[in-house]
Amino acid sequence: MRKFLLRQAVWFPLGGMLLPMVTGFLAPGYSSIHQHMSELELLSPGVSFVSRLGASLAGLSIIGFAAALLMRKRMMFTAVSAFVFGLSMISNGVFKMGSPLHGLYAIGLSVIVVPAFFAAEGPRPADRFSLFISTIALIYMWALMTGIDPSATRGLTQRLVTLAMFGWFGYASFILLRSEA
Repeated sequence: MRKFLLRQAVWFPLGGMLLPMVTGFLAPGYSSIHQHMSELELLSPGVSFVSRLGASLAGLSIIGFAAALLMRKRMMFTAVSAFVFGLSMISNGVFKMGSPLHGLYAIGLSVIVVPAFFAAEGPRPADRFSLFISTIALIYMWALMTGIDPSATRGLTQRLVTLAMFGWFGYASFILLRSEA
């Protein structure tokens, strides 16, 4: 079961987020360069459904990743922070943008520490790639919360960081699967 949970996490966190990314390119009147992905939830029911489904799938996959880590019992900080982030992604899919429950009151900030904890606890000591991803997440979240993320390109910025953050789960899962082989 553990290997299955890690294998699915190679693809599904990023795959789930690719759904709203692709949907954004197809949604009339929506700009993937200027608008955040959550803004898709405010459009037609079909567009909203696909966007929310993607966030929920990514969140469920990340919770599966966390469960795989809990089975190992050596990566508790990574597992707990990934679980919390997975819950926040599911809430992004369940609650529409504008609700404080969209992101569970900003607990999605936990994504900043997931790769850093992995770098500390994982099979590759001082995993510099994971530390790099953690730093990118920190800088992006800081820019987002302080309002210095340029509004003209905030959708593009979000998508680039999303590729890195959600792609990282595939990297971490691959590293764990390879270390057990």
